[in-house]
Amino acid sequence: MNRDDVQNKSWKAVRQIWPEVLFVGGLYGVLMMLFALLRGVLLWRNSTLIAQVPFKLLLQSFWVGARFDLAISSYLLIPLLLLLILLPRYRRLLLSGFTVIVGLLLFMGVAEIEFYREFESRFNNLVFEYLGHPKIVAGMIWDGYPVLRYTLLWIVLAAVLAGSIVFFYRIFLRPQRPVASSRQSMLRIMGTVVALTLMIFFSRGGFGSSPLRWGDAFFCEVPFANHLALNGFFTLGRSVWDKIYSKHKGWVKAMPPDKALQMTRGMLSLPGDQPLASNDYPLLRRQQTASGTSPTVTRQNQRAPNVVVILMESFSARFVGTLGAEQKLTPEFDRLADKGVLYKRAFSNGTHTHQGVYASLTSFPNLPGYEYLMKMMEANQEFSGLPSILDRHGYQTLFLYNGLFSWDNKEGFFRQHGIDRFIGTEDYRDPTFVDPVWGVSDYDVYHRANAEFSAMAKQGPFLGVILTLSNHAPFNLPEPLPFPRIETGNDMDARFNGMRYADWSLGEFFRMASKEPYFDNTLFVITGDHGFASPPMITPMQLSRFHVPLLFYAPGLIGENGQKRETVASQVDITPSILGLLGLKDPQQCWGRNLFALDAADEGFAVIKPSGGEDEVALIEGDRVLIKSPKGKPRLYRYAFGPPPNSSENLYGKQKTLARAMEKSLLAYVQTGILTLRARHLGLPPGP
Repeated sequence: MNRDDVQNKSWKAVRQIWPEVLFVGGLYGVLMMLFALLRGVLLWRNSTLIAQVPFKLLLQSFWVGARFDLAISSYLLIPLLLLLILLPRYRRLLLSGFTVIVGLLLFMGVAEIEFYREFESRFNNLVFEYLGHPKIVAGMIWDGYPVLRYTLLWIVLAAVLAGSIVFFYRIFLRPQRPVASSRQSMLRIMGTVVALTLMIFFSRGGFGSSPLRWGDAFFCEVPFANHLALNGFFTLGRSVWDKIYSKHKGWVKAMPPDKALQMTRGMLSLPGDQPLASNDYPLLRRQQTASGTSPTVTRQNQRAPNVVVILMESFSARFVGTLGAEQKLTPEFDRLADKGVLYKRAFSNGTHTHQGVYASLTSFPNLPGYEYLMKMMEANQEFSGLPSILDRHGYQTLFLYNGLFSWDNKEGFFRQHGIDRFIGTEDYRDPTFVDPVWGVSDYDVYHRANAEFSAMAKQGPFLGVILTLSNHAPFNLPEPLPFPRIETGNDMDARFNGMRYADWSLGEFFRMASKEPYFDNTLFVITGDHGFASPPMITPMQLSRFHVPLLFYAPGLIGENGQKRETVASQVDITPSILGLLGLKDPQQCWGRNLFALDAADEGFAVIKPSGGEDEVALIEGDRVLIKSPKGKPRLYRYAFGPPPNSSENLYGKQKTLARAMEKSLLAYVQTGILTLRARHLGLPPGP
């Protein structure tokens, strides 16, 4: 017998003893190559984020990411190996089912390429929120993204996978003669045990004391390189697991609850505030109304002022002209800002629309585990919010929106929190333009709002809330546009035109409103529901996703002396600031502060958190931002919005005293928020 014959005989013996193990081993290789290819496409699609990233770091992202790819491959292949061994008669059926499942996962992997481009985050709980509205999301995707090209990519990858499975099936799993000897049976068992041990090792990311965590991908100071190393299916699965099982114990056990509450009270109280706290109302206080630097509100004809809060979709401060943007996208807002009080360092509390809405109107922050608060049972309680308080003062209340109020449970939530009327996509008469995905145009919303406000003002004071939507993918806009189309040749043109149209519509509203009697007796507050990701990344939290303009504008009430303030502000500060400007001293439990009552030396603060499964929260004070996760080490950065925007390296090691003080404040605020929400102690005491 020659050498080749011996080798062939040995190979046949191996195939006979361990066909399933060899088959699964081949699939490991195929899946690893597919995940690496998807990572490569993700890198290519976000090439604008790697302009100054060393090539070595990007290669390291692939190396670090291999751990996560092996883990996901193991989760898929361990059940398959066991089923192939236990149910040999159903091999073809099992492989057919496995192929379909992996094909669907690959489809999601292709979709994640654009998901990351929109949110600068790997898959998280936000996926399930969008799947809850399939018709709207399908329309948005079809109109706004290269669906056909991505479908072709998915077909190619799925075909490669299916062909690989068939190939390895024919080599290893075609009918084999039964194992004859006890020795071969023992080898079969031993080989299977060794294979399963290795697979469990891969699924845990090693034999360490703790399994693989998403934080293990953060190997450098470049956020995109860290994100690239992650696997979207790993982050999605981790998000679901945390939501079901973890209950965010790390946040609620950071310190004794009494100490956390005391620190939170200290963060929120202002000189002159009257504390009214009790067991049922832990943050209750009566705030002072103004400071020496506050604008003076002059009432018209002794009537209570009207209030209009405008939340503009994706109105990122990064592209607002009066805040230093190079693009001329916001001439109308810039004109208003010259005659109002503009906060240059204002932040949304989250990165999703509904978080901006409830933070602005109820003054309650976006917290870990409660990113979708308006849809959760914990929201079925009273909040110390603007609509509730103004309702007690006899204000009429109205919420206008382009789209469906069923999205994110907006109507259900705010109907029990002081909003009486809602005007949504089906309530507009003869709109000038209807986006087939989202609804009527911003102009139509503003036109209807002006008519409604004029009628309401004849009956008494009113609170009007406007939430816009035209500046949202797929950026369907009326043609022809009422301004020269922006054409720079890059893939931001659609967003630029969307933002320019939103600004144009805002200007049209104020041209209409300024001619109405209600205008001079109205306080207008304009902000973005959130920003959007744009290079460069400003700290790993990517502050451009949160940086929004915040403008208080009321020519007839506070004059036209424009001011630009550096104080850090966030959406939870809007309600107490409005109450302060109105001179209302009602007891309240707002989670922000009256910005107009701060001492000159007070830099302000903001607590922010991204949407989905990213379990990180940040505290911003002045030009400093501290980022913290429950089990991770805090990181401290300094930032500047420029232009150009920039941020420092991690300064935690160099400024530990400052960082630890900020960490304690952040932990206290988050812990108290979660515990107060769970205890249902957010409301107002009975009263008129």
